[in-house]
Amino acid sequence: MVSTVASQSSRVSLSPAKQLNQAVDDFQRILTEDQRTELKNIKSIPDADAVLVFTAQLDSSQRRRGRSIATRLHSVLQSVREFSAVIDTFVSSHPEIAALVWGSVKLTIQIVLNFTSYYEACSNLFLGLALHCPRFAEYQVLYPNSVRLQAALCNFHASLIQFCKHIVEAAQRPWKTQLLNALWQSFEQEFKSDIGMIQRCGDEVREEIGLAKAQADFQDQELQKKEREAASGHRLKLRDLLSRTGHDLETIKGWQLQQEDKRRSERRRQLLDFLSSYDHLPPFKRACKERHCEIPTSSASAITQLFACKGNSNEIVTFFFPQFNDPQSLCAETVIRSIIRQSLDPVTLSEEMEAKLVEIRQNPTAGIDALTVLLQQRLAQSERFFIFIDALDEFEPRERRSLLDFIVSLGPAAGLGPKVFLAGRDSLSGELQDKLPGIERISMASAEAKTDIAAYVKETLQERVDNRDLVVGDQSLISDIEEALTNHADGMFLWVTFLINELCAQHCDADIRNAIGCLPSTLTETFSRALLRIISRRNASVAAKVFSWVAIAKRYLTLDEIREAISIEIGQLYSMPERLINGIDQLPSWCENLVHVDEELKTVQFAHQAVHKFIIERPTGPQFGDFRFNLQDADHHAGEICVTYLNFNEFKTTLTRRPQPIKPVDPVAMARLALSPHFKVPSTIPGFSLSSRHQKSKAEVDVVRVLSSYNREDGEGSRRRLERSHPFLEYASTYWISHTSRFRKDSATWYLWHRMITCGHDLAKRPWPEQQEFDALDPDLLAWSLQSRHYALIRLIEGCGGISELNTCDTVWSFAGQGDIELLDVLLEGNYSLHTTAVALQKASEGGHFEIVERLLATGKVDINVKDDNGQTPLLWAARNRHEAIVRLLLATGKVDIDVKDDIFGLTPLSWAACNGHEAVTSMLLATGKADIDAKEINGWTPLLWAARNRHEAIER
Repeated sequence: MVSTVASQSSRVSLSPAKQLNQAVDDFQRILTEDQRTELKNIKSIPDADAVLVFTAQLDSSQRRRGRSIATRLHSVLQSVREFSAVIDTFVSSHPEIAALVWGSVKLTIQIVLNFTSYYEACSNLFLGLALHCPRFAEYQVLYPNSVRLQAALCNFHASLIQFCKHIVEAAQRPWKTQLLNALWQSFEQEFKSDIGMIQRCGDEVREEIGLAKAQADFQDQELQKKEREAASGHRLKLRDLLSRTGHDLETIKGWQLQQEDKRRSERRRQLLDFLSSYDHLPPFKRACKERHCEIPTSSASAITQLFACKGNSNEIVTFFFPQFNDPQSLCAETVIRSIIRQSLDPVTLSEEMEAKLVEIRQNPTAGIDALTVLLQQRLAQSERFFIFIDALDEFEPRERRSLLDFIVSLGPAAGLGPKVFLAGRDSLSGELQDKLPGIERISMASAEAKTDIAAYVKETLQERVDNRDLVVGDQSLISDIEEALTNHADGMFLWVTFLINELCAQHCDADIRNAIGCLPSTLTETFSRALLRIISRRNASVAAKVFSWVAIAKRYLTLDEIREAISIEIGQLYSMPERLINGIDQLPSWCENLVHVDEELKTVQFAHQAVHKFIIERPTGPQFGDFRFNLQDADHHAGEICVTYLNFNEFKTTLTRRPQPIKPVDPVAMARLALSPHFKVPSTIPGFSLSSRHQKSKAEVDVVRVLSSYNREDGEGSRRRLERSHPFLEYASTYWISHTSRFRKDSATWYLWHRMITCGHDLAKRPWPEQQEFDALDPDLLAWSLQSRHYALIRLIEGCGGISELNTCDTVWSFAGQGDIELLDVLLEGNYSLHTTAVALQKASEGGHFEIVERLLATGKVDINVKDDNGQTPLLWAARNRHEAIVRLLLATGKVDIDVKDDIFGLTPLSWAACNGHEAVTSMLLATGKADIDAKEINGWTPLLWAARNRHEAIER
């Protein structure tokens, strides 16, 4: 199979890299002599950090000021770097091509860097091209064995270099002044054909990846079949099969080598993915975009400076920026794993490190200690190692302590370990001093921070004046604004940002002077003013819907997704494009910049954790009624919208029209038939002919293409077309189930949801194992529902008899101990026994869950004196663990056995209270007049003796 494809491809093109070579040659011809020399001096293949180093150098250039925009180039540069690394191995006829591909794109950016407005426009174009760049992870393993995929990838990067050539030619025009003044206004039109070509080549790469996957799967199955036949002793049969199909032993060996290479690469990828699959780059890129080049003390600035000065590959720079709305990023182990993963290059991964990774993967209980040993081993191999952790204050105290303990174990305070940079609020200074007594600290109230604030204010104001966002009549007013903001900022960059936004909203100099004369003192007051401006501009309705969706979304929503989501009404039967809001790109302005749109991903999020907290805690004041919402209600509303959306009539019509195969198709069986000598090619498939051996070879390749695209075009192709015209579809089809966890029969879309669960839905994805039809007795479905706390699905399963008495008892026992009253309510809606409620009462009393105890007692179906396996009653647990409110609640029933003794120690509730020194519980028990103060436990100790022994004088009295 491989040899057939290769021979066919060789007739089409002399080399997969031919067009790429031609593009690089064309690019070199339009360069000046100095530029050609500079390009040819790039001899080496870029390493793993090359993109971060290059973009850092761009931002550190003295030719640029203002906000960082080099991160716009990151995705395209990363795609080129990864491609350069892989073609370096396979283009033997032109070995320097890999360095030249990387160098051509890099040189283009360096050339346009000289022209500020041109550089800005170019960076925007590169930002848009990121969507079309092939993903290295998708083609990495397939690339070596697919000539067609190699050719497609080379063509894609050839089109990218052609685009770079046209950019350089435009910059070299003699009428450069006119170009720089006017070209940026029609920049996209100028390069429209180049962008179209890049997009088409990107689509071709994706198609070839699908084809290569189909070929690889077919080869693997054929190889496994032949290996089984060889192992079973049918060697004569195997020899006959090889002669009949045209395959020889060399082909088999080739397949085996390819398979081994794939397994090795896949094994390393899996090991590193197991170590950490968290994408640490997007938060860093956002931080870079928000920083200003004149502000050196931020984490992003310090990291950028280090990368800009990075000497060699043995200098390791790692970083982590937690996200307040991403729980995974606020886990200490996530941070540690990400830092280690950043320091490991899959290409140069040593056998020693690989063995250590295998050891960690094979030990599920391996925790932070094992990771510490792994990082210490990596530290020993590097010259210098830097760790940056931003926003340390956003971690919960327990996670922060784990993180600091990990850092201490590396020995940075003694100068033996890595250089560690931690950023957080000044309130953490005491905690840091205790853990890292020798750490150097820069306070936001320090002179350095005030200097940074002053630089930030000056630079931002100038930027707003240049953009005409801030217009003043009296230019001296700018100096007054600078002074007021700098003196009142108190280290709060966020406060400055929103105050400048407020000043830009004023209409005259007098209003600006009034605004700087009554500056808000807190962020809460600042955000409240922003909401008032939203109301005054009549944007409250849109902003409130957006805030609600951003607060409860399971992932960041794009502008287009939010635009469609907020246009839908519950119960709507079909899409209504006329309801879509026009000018959605103005959303940050409508929301007074309380939300931010990522310029690369176009995702919407709150501008800062403080904004998120302000919104979800509900702004106070009657004028803010539109902006107050309950998170659970908002989540339920989102579920209703998702269910409504997925049941639009046009989706049903499209799915009904889509042709369905009469019976399941086996692609492998089709491939064997197609490649057999007796196969007759259907005349309806263009390009097929059996008139010659050459044409037969071509038919074989095209058959694989048909196989690889058969189901994709039928199902996935239709779905992609739907998603392009309905942006919210991908989100709704994935997260509809998550947003409907609290659905009840009074939910507006309950019956639609019920039908989607019980009958299935072509567009609605299910996170539990697939099944032909809804089965309430399926243990996987119940397990997923309980683990995900999907109360609606649990209620449905329970109503269908899918939860046995044993399951109910075990579940109630577990979740009552965790204090989950909502799940308890769902389970208690069905049939349950006295034993079930008794077990739940015991666990809730032990854990101190007052609401659970109250709810169970309210059922009237609970035995409050039943002992558990430890011989403890609910009252014994509550008295023993000092749960005063629960003791009071149990005593109020009048049915509790006050002098009951546990089966292990023989202690009564009064003895436990006296032993533990809990005066309030002791007093309550004595106040009943029923507690035996002389009751002895197994060693003969009375409550009074326990109190005396433990020196609880108040209880003795």
